[in-house]
Amino acid sequence: MKINFNLSLVIFVMAVFFVISFITNIIGPLIPKFIRTYDLSLVLASFLPLSFFFSYGIFSIPAGIYLERYGGKIVMFSAFIISSVGAGLIIIMPGYLSFIISFFLIGTGMAILQVALNPLLRHAVSGENFAFFSIIGQLAFGSASFLSPVFYRFLLEKKNFFGLHIFNDEPWLWIYVLFVLAIIALLVFLYFLKIPGNQSTSEKFDINAFFKFLNNRISYFYFFGIFSYVGVEQGINNWSSQFLYQHHSLDPEVVGVDVISAFWGNLTIGTIISLFLVKLIDEKKLLNLYALSSSLIIVFALHADSEISVLSFKLLGFSISGVWSVMISLGLNSIPKNHSVFTGILLTGIVGGAVFPFIIAGVGQLFNLKVGMHFILIGLLYLTYIGFTAKPLISNKTIKIN
Repeated sequence: MKINFNLSLVIFVMAVFFVISFITNIIGPLIPKFIRTYDLSLVLASFLPLSFFFSYGIFSIPAGIYLERYGGKIVMFSAFIISSVGAGLIIIMPGYLSFIISFFLIGTGMAILQVALNPLLRHAVSGENFAFFSIIGQLAFGSASFLSPVFYRFLLEKKNFFGLHIFNDEPWLWIYVLFVLAIIALLVFLYFLKIPGNQSTSEKFDINAFFKFLNNRISYFYFFGIFSYVGVEQGINNWSSQFLYQHHSLDPEVVGVDVISAFWGNLTIGTIISLFLVKLIDEKKLLNLYALSSSLIIVFALHADSEISVLSFKLLGFSISGVWSVMISLGLNSIPKNHSVFTGILLTGIVGGAVFPFIIAGVGQLFNLKVGMHFILIGLLYLTYIGFTAKPLISNKTIKIN
C-alpha cells in the first residue's frame, strides 16, 4: 500500500499552525491590560475572545463547503487577506469597539484556515499517520502560544528595539504588525505551493453529504468534543491570570504572563511526549488519561493556596496537551469520505472558545471568578465520555511491545 507524504505541504501547514496560535492565544495575556486600560467589566472583556471565536461558529461550515467546491488555494488566500484586514484595523484604530471588529475578522480568517489545513495535512501524510502529525501540528501550535506571552512581556520592557519612536504607549501593537508581515510571507509560500485538488470522487463537493452529516449523531458527538476542548483551553488561557489577580493578588503582567506562557510551554512539552504515547496507547485511552488528570488538576488550581494554584495552572498545559490532536484524529477517522465538509462541521465547535470564557465571566460577575471557572470541569467530563464511547473506523497505528 502506497503511503502519501508531501514534505512541502507539511512544512506549510506547520508554519500556518504556528502563526494561528501566536495571534490567537495572545488574547489571554492582553485581557487584564484591556480591563484596566478601558475600565471593562468581566462580561465586557469576555466579548473580546467571544468576537474572535464566534467567527468559527459562523464560517467553519461554509469554509468546508467552499473548500470542496473551489479547492484549498483560493480559500486560504481569502482567509489570509481577511485576517490581515482585521490586524490592520487594530494597528490603525486601537480601541475597544475596533478590537471587537478586528478580532472577528482575524477569527474569520483563522476559522477558514483551520478548516483547510486539517484535511490538507491528512492528505499529505495519509490517514493512519494523521494522529502522529496532528500532534506535531499541536507542537507548532503550543510553541507559538508559549512564545506569544514571552514576546508580549518583552514588548512591555522599556528597552526593546520595537519601541523606538513607534507605539511607545501601546507596544503590544507590534504583535499585529508582525502578524501582517507573517501573512505576507505565507501568501508568497502559498502562491508557489502545489495544493492538491479534490480528484477523489469521495472528496467531491456534495450538498447531500452536508445534510447527512447534520442528521448524523457522529457529527454532534465530535462537535461537542471540539467545543469542550477549546472551551477548556481558552477558559484557562483567558481567565487564569485574572483569577490569580483577584483571588491571590498576583500581578497579571508578571505572574499572570508567566503562568500563561508556562501553560503553553508545558502544552508543548506534553505534545512531544504525546508523539510517543500515541504510538503506544490507543487514542481513546489516551483521551481519558488527559481528561481525568486535567479534572483533578483544575480542582487544585481553583481551591489550593497561591503557590499550588500557580503550579496547577501551569501543569494544565501538560495534562491537556494531546486532546486537540486526538479529537481531530478520532473525528476524521470516524467517517469514510467528505472530510473537508466534516472538518468544517467539527471546527464550528471552536466556538466553544467563545462560549466558555463568556459563561465563566457571566457567572464570575454574578458570584466570583472562582465559581465561574468550575465550568471548565463540565468540558473535561464530556471529553472523558468521548474517550469511553468513541468508535473510529480507523484506529491510530501503535507499536506493539512484547
